[in-house]
Amino acid sequence: MSIQNAISSPQAGKHAIVHGGSMAGLIVAGVLSRHFERVTLVERDRFEEGPQPRKGIPQAPHVHVLLLRGLEILCNTFPGFREELRAAGSQSLDMSGDYAWFMAGIWRSRKPCGIRVQAQSRPLLEWTVRKCLLARSNVRVLDGREVIGYTASADNVRITGVQIQAPGGGQEETLQGELVVDASGRGSRLPQWLEALGYPRVEETRIHVDVGYGSRFYRRPPGFEPGWRGLILAPDLPKMTRFGTLIPIEDDRWLASMGSWLGNHPPTDDAGFLEFARGLGHPHMYEALRNAEPLGPISLYRFSHNQRRYYERMPRFPEGLAVIGDAFCSFNPMYGQGMTTGALQAEALGECLRQGLAGVSQHYRQRVGKLLEVPWMLATSADLRLPSVEGKRPPAFGLMNWYGDRFQQLAGYDDETLRLFVEVMNMVQSPAAMFSPRTVLKVLTSRPSADVLSRRPEPMAAQAQRTQTA
Repeated sequence: MSIQNAISSPQAGKHAIVHGGSMAGLIVAGVLSRHFERVTLVERDRFEEGPQPRKGIPQAPHVHVLLLRGLEILCNTFPGFREELRAAGSQSLDMSGDYAWFMAGIWRSRKPCGIRVQAQSRPLLEWTVRKCLLARSNVRVLDGREVIGYTASADNVRITGVQIQAPGGGQEETLQGELVVDASGRGSRLPQWLEALGYPRVEETRIHVDVGYGSRFYRRPPGFEPGWRGLILAPDLPKMTRFGTLIPIEDDRWLASMGSWLGNHPPTDDAGFLEFARGLGHPHMYEALRNAEPLGPISLYRFSHNQRRYYERMPRFPEGLAVIGDAFCSFNPMYGQGMTTGALQAEALGECLRQGLAGVSQHYRQRVGKLLEVPWMLATSADLRLPSVEGKRPPAFGLMNWYGDRFQQLAGYDDETLRLFVEVMNMVQSPAAMFSPRTVLKVLTSRPSADVLSRRPEPMAAQAQRTQTA
């Protein structure tokens, strides 16, 4: 299967530079390759050939969610991307038909909703994107290079390029470009570099959540047929903070992740990890994992805080510069919004560039400021349900939580509401659709039946016993 090379769009300039080979950086480099004669991506890590983890992505061994909207943007940016991903072993799953999904106190209906997502390891996803990017003849990747600063015009009103060197030292080199995109992640040094150029410090908000989760790859037990392909045990915040997810990925493997908020993190020993699974409130994940073959160690990842930098509020900002992905805003990864939000920002930058390079930095940062409002609100509102999480609660916070709980419960047994919930979750529908008159009436008047409340997936204890004795 071939990856298309020829991409034609109106050119905005000759050379664009992307600082950082994150998922957002890879996607935006693909977008920029349509608008510039040349694109150079600079990444501190050395990229391995094939789907290999790397030092700069410590969360690589864990479950990553690419929402449907993000997948659509990748397919538009790299024609043939979905086919490449599936050919490499990525699994296509219906969000309600293939998952056993416990949320808001109810096991959701298992009827297919038609919203299909791809499930794979993070290294496979990143490698497929990078392979598509490298097929572009006007894209150059400089890995093993560290950006140590930006160059600017004499009056500092425009960024003109980057200074790079090998990590840890060595000869410096300057790359000149008409647009520099910071995709360097949460640890971006852009706030300090802008201050050094005479700009004010960017306003920043942090909401501390101390999320930690452990993940492990498994070989699926032969003959184990629980009736589902993936499993989601969502926490009932604020009463319960533990969560568990199990997804099928390439090479006939499972990837299991479990964790919690506020320091209640899973242990990394075999017995402790299984005991954490037993404590999820439902036996299904424990029953699945206790008979599966572990493939490697348990990896632990900690996420301390949501972080949003309000570049759109700065009274002055240089031209020739754009910020994307976690360098702009990073969310609690439990909600799976990060990669898709980064893709949306890349798409927004491309749309701004269709109007030409003049003023693109100002237009883009204002647009992204608005784009981030909804995903930031959704993520932080959920985290702020925990009383010990510090942060300003918005007006009518309690009422909105009550409505959200009722909506999610309705999605457990009403097919129309379930599809709407999945569309909103996958960013193909605005959250405003949850408040249509028809939906509000349903939320206020519907109640789950006793049969719905007692619904369970296929029992697995017997399945596990048959597997052991086969």
